[in-house]
Amino acid sequence: MPNVPDALKSALADRYAIERVIGRGGMATVYLARDMRHGRDVAVKVMQPELAASIGTERFLREIEISAQLNHPHVLTLIDSGEADDFIYFVMPYVSGQSLRGLLNREGCLEPRRAIAIMREVADALSYAHRQGVVHRDMKPENILLSEGHAVVTDFGIAKAVITAGMENLTRSGFPLGTLGYMSPEQAVGRTDLGPATDVYSLASVVYEMLIGETPGMWPSDEAVRMRYFLEAAPEHRERLDRLPGAVEQALVQAMSMRPEQRYTTPNEFAQALQRGIDTPPQYDRKEVGKIVKRAADIQASHPTEGEALSLAGVQRIAAEVGIPPEQVSEAADVLVEGAQGVIPGGVFGLRPELEFERFVDVESPQVRYPDLLEEIRVTLGEVGEINETLGNALSWSSSPKGGGRKAQVLVSPRGGKTRVRITDKEGAPTAGVLAAIGLVSLPILGITGAIFDSLGVSTLGTIAAAVTAASTVAGGSYWAVRNSFKRALKRRSEQLSSLMGRLAVMVSSQQKVGSGPENR
Repeated sequence: MPNVPDALKSALADRYAIERVIGRGGMATVYLARDMRHGRDVAVKVMQPELAASIGTERFLREIEISAQLNHPHVLTLIDSGEADDFIYFVMPYVSGQSLRGLLNREGCLEPRRAIAIMREVADALSYAHRQGVVHRDMKPENILLSEGHAVVTDFGIAKAVITAGMENLTRSGFPLGTLGYMSPEQAVGRTDLGPATDVYSLASVVYEMLIGETPGMWPSDEAVRMRYFLEAAPEHRERLDRLPGAVEQALVQAMSMRPEQRYTTPNEFAQALQRGIDTPPQYDRKEVGKIVKRAADIQASHPTEGEALSLAGVQRIAAEVGIPPEQVSEAADVLVEGAQGVIPGGVFGLRPELEFERFVDVESPQVRYPDLLEEIRVTLGEVGEINETLGNALSWSSSPKGGGRKAQVLVSPRGGKTRVRITDKEGAPTAGVLAAIGLVSLPILGITGAIFDSLGVSTLGTIAAAVTAASTVAGGSYWAVRNSFKRALKRRSEQLSSLMGRLAVMVSSQQKVGSGPENR
């Protein structure tokens, strides 16, 4: 840090003993000083000389007095201001803790609950100031101090005072009137009639950085706001956004809308939406509930729950008692789920040729990945299909077999931080397998009838019986040949769908596109 100018020391010597530089920003340099009158440490902010030369001192000091009236636990109060030997300064209590910028520089990004706890205190300070008619206009991590575990907002009204006192000169000189990355769209185009909505936008940018590690880099488009989803987020941002509850991303998108009237009315309203997103489990409307209950009934019918069944967490607790780590239990469960696939028992003589595969991936698949997943399905199965009515933000695809035949259905359903991938495959119309099953029942009966007539010594009937018996034998053999051929085809289909299941699970978990060419099969 540069040394303290002797002229500044001399100008403030009767009130403040300037000790050292503790920070520097676009508008001011901050010094640690000793308040000689009250025997306390204070932070003295001195306007940059080029800025001080562009503003009207009296008007600036008059404007800054408005923010001195603010009195809130999370607002750093202005305790003094003035001019001395061309130095324009203002004084606030000294906070020994670090700024949010320092915390982010050290940790990169914060755990969601910690980030939202900080944000709620800042939002409360902003909402209070707005009720007093004061808009901050320069919300950024540098202006949020962390003291004794709590957030304190500094520099309230400074930006407004600077703009009001020197608007014409500042505009002509090109001096920045906000901070890029946190500046609302209306502020960026030079509007000065800024209201609370501009602070809501800037606060959302700060929250985004706390959660993702960087500012968004662009303003959400109208389409993104309509969908409540950051459509053009960078890949590394998207990966981190997808780890958050969907309601959190929706709140951020709304708060950062291009249009001020589409944002939350107050910072506190925004904070409450974020908190609900963290605290509230996913909600379902009546139609969704009906579908969930129906599917649960289907699963219960084909895979009854055992009375002594345990949850994965319960199994992990038991395993921990004998020294088995939880990640090994999860890995074993994944293998168990992958192995629960193949022909579903039932049907005619145990031949109900349906396949079912299901797997849960520990990441919530974003909708922007769906085109890649659909392409993987199409290439793997070599079939055309159609997207069906979906449940929530799930992807549901069905093949369109010609003339009956096998029909596959793929469901990719993200919910609660996980993605469920389910593939089913069954006959769409009567096939040779069904007809062969009928033959298995009817033809042996004819053979048995012919043998009875033959034992009675009825020669003509015996001849017929012999023919029928021979035909039955041939038919039965044909049936078993068809059945075995069908089983082999079913096995090939099972392997094909098992491969598809694995590839979809990899794509969802890695968030990367998996090649579909022959060299990757």
